[in-house]
Amino acid sequence: MKNTLVLLLMLAVLISCNNTEVEKKEIIRKVKVAAVQTDEPILKSEFSGIIREDRENNLAFRVAGPIQAIYVKEGSYVKKGDLIAEIDQRDYQVQVDVARAQYEQVKAETGRVTEMYNRKSIADIDYDKAMSGEKMVNAQLNHAEHQLADTKLFAPFSGYVQNINFEKGEMINAGMTFATLISLNTYKIEVDIPASLFVRKNDFTSFACRNNETGNEELPLSLTSFTMKADNNQLYKLYLNLNPQLNKKLAPGMNVKVMIYYKNREEQSFSIPMEAIFNKEGISYIWVFNPESSAVNKRRVEHAALTGNGNVRILNGLTGNEKVVVAGVNVLKENQKVEVLETAGKTNVGGLL
Repeated sequence: MKNTLVLLLMLAVLISCNNTEVEKKEIIRKVKVAAVQTDEPILKSEFSGIIREDRENNLAFRVAGPIQAIYVKEGSYVKKGDLIAEIDQRDYQVQVDVARAQYEQVKAETGRVTEMYNRKSIADIDYDKAMSGEKMVNAQLNHAEHQLADTKLFAPFSGYVQNINFEKGEMINAGMTFATLISLNTYKIEVDIPASLFVRKNDFTSFACRNNETGNEELPLSLTSFTMKADNNQLYKLYLNLNPQLNKKLAPGMNVKVMIYYKNREEQSFSIPMEAIFNKEGISYIWVFNPESSAVNKRRVEHAALTGNGNVRILNGLTGNEKVVVAGVNVLKENQKVEVLETAGKTNVGGLL
């Protein structure tokens, strides 16, 4: 019995020693790391702008006369080729009838002259005069027919009738603006910018606008062109397009605030995957991997908003040469040994590939 107790005591001591060794054995966790990325910060400048219609055209007749009919109203939508209005055709129809009668008469005469010319019965000069006469009356007929056709005014493109300047029965001269037609397929926005920003036009990254109707929503704009010469106020004009379908509340004539985003090449900032950041007591930290010791060290950082690609911009706390842990950040301890599973570069952010 005594020997049994001694054996039990020895066994207990051995088990206790083994447990102590297990407890003392350091746990090495496997982690993923990502390299800190160097970014060019984006700056923003705001300017006032006005929404304008895509296209405006003053419609005018090419002939004069009394307005016989108007087929649209102000605000009407018309398609390309729709009839807008027409002038009384009476006088122009008479001109066509006279010109056609003269042409048919001369055409008959030139037919006889041609037959005689083929039989060598007339001189070349008489034949040439006859042919010239036919061309002249043919041109007169074409001109009269064109004037008759010009008594009708058609829409050159699809759009809205902005205003009508005449009424039925009024006389209108050729070239006078009968109505104004506008196209709203695309909205145009013109913005004046100073020379200090114009010289950095190659750094422009994006454009947007907003007003009271859109609230905080920024609607994307596309740059179409800009002037290469400043006006008397040393301002350059930018021409931007806005898709009307993005917000049906917007209309030509409204004021908007235009935002121009551009790179700031004079400063540098850093960004890391959002998963690398953890918080303790309201303070943001990251784990920085030390390749020499294969350990991690906690570092406090200040960060801004997301950059748009899953990264977050770091304002303070990085030098740009570090590698940070991007998985399991809440279970690590200061100076803990780790094993790197995969080093993520700029083309494999977060080690997800």
